[in-house]
Amino acid sequence: MSLIKTRRSVRAYQAEPVPAEALDAVLEAGTYAPTGGGRQSPTIIAITDPNIDRRSQS
Repeated sequence: MSLIKTRRSVRAYQAEPVPAEALDAVLEAGTYAPTGGGRQSPTIIAITDPNIDRRSQS
């Protein structure tokens, strides 16, 4: 609850990659997160290659 109450928007990101254990935990949580009436299949894309920039993909 304290994390929800103290949440802040992030406008700058650190250059260090997310540790594999933390990424796995987030991906697992997203897989089990509720969806709209259970009718939506989750699609999770984890990009770990720092050379891929979504903005440059048109």
